[in-house]
Amino acid sequence: MNRTKLLLAAFAGIVIIISAWLLAQGVTNFRKESPKLNVTGMAEKQITSDLIVWNITLKAKGDNRASAYSQYKRVAAIMRKYLKAHGITDPALSTSSVDINQETRQVYNRDSHQYDSYDDGFSVTQTFTVRSNDVPLVERVYQNIAELYNEGIDFSSNAPLYYYTKLNDLKMEMLNKASENAYERAQTIAKGSHSAIGAMLSSAMGVFQIVGLNSEEEYSWGGTFNTSSKEKVASITVRTTYEVEN
Repeated sequence: MNRTKLLLAAFAGIVIIISAWLLAQGVTNFRKESPKLNVTGMAEKQITSDLIVWNITLKAKGDNRASAYSQYKRVAAIMRKYLKAHGITDPALSTSSVDINQETRQVYNRDSHQYDSYDDGFSVTQTFTVRSNDVPLVERVYQNIAELYNEGIDFSSNAPLYYYTKLNDLKMEMLNKASENAYERAQTIAKGSHSAIGAMLSSAMGVFQIVGLNSEEEYSWGGTFNTSSKEKVASITVRTTYEVEN
């Protein structure tokens, strides 16, 4: 019995010694670990849109399908002629499918105190889309399109959408600048604390977004991509971690 107790006591002592050694090693390694510095670098650049997209919706009406479509063809011919005369050629123009729908009108019935529906002929609609890299040209046509109302045609003109087509090149350029900015910030922080920047441990791209120039658009963590302004500001962030050398 005494021999068993002695063996158990010896085993427990060995376990305590090993545990203490492992703990001491962990504390030593923890103390030896280099401090880290997390910084966020940022870059901005003003860009001018190089692609404009403009949608025009044509509408025509008739008592029946045939007359509505005949009227539509007249309207479409006038629109095509106008756009071509002002420099918008066929390669820059595409169209949606033609939609023909039966129209109804609502008339209030005083006897039943409700609205009754009546057939009101047919309507034909189609969207013309102008897509061009000649942004100034399309802007001029857009600004003067109201002249066509004098021709007695029915259409609606949406505000143009503006895009920048070299986003991949832009993103690479700005990532480089944002990384340089992150390193400069890290150096400034380290210098203020009498330390030096060591090796980069990790780096990840943050938010890339585009907002209108001088606009009040709010920046979003998910990224904002403005299409309403020709002049824009692109921005990108980079989150980087460096070792700090004392």
